[in-house]
Amino acid sequence: MQWALFVASKLKVFNLLKNKGVLQSVDVANTINASVCGTERLLDACAALGLLEKTIQGYSNTDSANTYLASDSEDSLHGYIIHSNDHLWPLFTHLESAVKEGTMQNYRAFGKKSENLFQDSYYQSMEVKQRFMAAMHSIAKLTAKDVVTAFDLSQFRSACDLGGCTGALANELVQKYPNLKVTVFDLPEVIANVSHFQPVGQHTAPVTFTSGDFFKDNLPAADLYILSRILHDWTDEKIHVLLSKISAACKPGSALLVAEIVLSEEKINPPRAVLQSLSMTEGKQRSASEYKQLLEKYGFTSVQIKITGNFLDTILGFRKLSAH
Repeated sequence: MQWALFVASKLKVFNLLKNKGVLQSVDVANTINASVCGTERLLDACAALGLLEKTIQGYSNTDSANTYLASDSEDSLHGYIIHSNDHLWPLFTHLESAVKEGTMQNYRAFGKKSENLFQDSYYQSMEVKQRFMAAMHSIAKLTAKDVVTAFDLSQFRSACDLGGCTGALANELVQKYPNLKVTVFDLPEVIANVSHFQPVGQHTAPVTFTSGDFFKDNLPAADLYILSRILHDWTDEKIHVLLSKISAACKPGSALLVAEIVLSEEKINPPRAVLQSLSMTEGKQRSASEYKQLLEKYGFTSVQIKITGNFLDTILGFRKLSAH
């Protein structure tokens, strides 16, 4: 199923049909420089999946394909689809080894060590870096509204999105809370390439971008720290370093907002998170009780969890107030 989506996305089939309208398979084949029989089978597969519509006149995009699959759409997931094809799916071709060894198969899939995942796999060239950033941007745009509206954040005056990449979540924050000063803190090679991801014509206060490594460098001061799709990637040791730094940086009454997929207590739902865990990344998905315990371990109390019903859920915890 996913292969049809991956290949159609790589060949820009959805872009073509969005721009040209209804086309016969031969016209699509000629444009994407592919065989007619192969193209027709691919288009039929996409139609069977509900991604395309097929009539006697030819093939056309569904509304969802125009919105989410064409790469030039404002809400496009094209970047994440290509990232999944190039960097996530290859890990599953070594699933048997992953299960036997209990380790991520980066070396077998890419010849890279897992401890150098971001530097070696995602930032090895400008093209790969831009593709990874586009993937993170598309997911952040899709989930940002649910994340920033899950809780009332109006009490905070400043926020820092750690590992915030292109600032998609940060820009949604300033749209919702115009008086909130938001900083995105990410690696220098990310910050250097965020300009073309910024919204055009936005009339809210601009987001500030600051470069650094959240494991090694001092964190920007903020009333609210945000970790969106960060914790599930890292080992317990790395998380200890990061949460210790955030806890130390927080003043009493400050808070930490976490956006992740929250597992059911039985850890069998939602299926997308359970299946994703088979990639055997260094980190892991967690249940609501596990996230609550994790935040409390680092001094955050009044932990609230909101299951959004969308791709990401949210957890909010407040730094303990002083006893004096």
